[in-house]
Amino acid sequence: MSSDQQNQDSTPTSPPLARRLAALVYDTLQVIATLMLVSLPFVLLDFGQGPVYQSALALSIFTFFAKFWRHGGQTLGMKSWDIRIVSNNGQAITLMQCLLRLMAAIPSLLFLGIGYFWMLVDKDKLTWPDRFSDTHLIMTPKREKLFRKNKN
Repeated sequence: MSSDQQNQDSTPTSPPLARRLAALVYDTLQVIATLMLVSLPFVLLDFGQGPVYQSALALSIFTFFAKFWRHGGQTLGMKSWDIRIVSNNGQAITLMQCLLRLMAAIPSLLFLGIGYFWMLVDKDKLTWPDRFSDTHLIMTPKREKLFRKNKN
């Protein structure tokens, strides 16, 4: 293998928009299921939909993403689509970066997804959540490639 090809293989690439959106859809389904479970006691005990309920939902969403992003850098949707989140400084992302990323994701989605489509014109292929949180997504090596490498 030439050194150019080795460098090319080791340089992480930004995942395409379609892959990012597919992972987002997959994760959204998981978040909906989580929110249904969190809602169950509120419904069964007839607590209503006050600030405690809304806070429980928000905390559940944050906990879902922060747990996956901080431990392994991948949600299940990201893992399925071979995507991983990394901090711009090379360290594991912090809780504050998780919060900032989620806060940026809301307007990115609400404004017809423009915060995600932004990567199509961004010179670094970054979305609004990437920029706002000083993080970015990279493609992970394919599982087959890893399997072949470990087998040799």
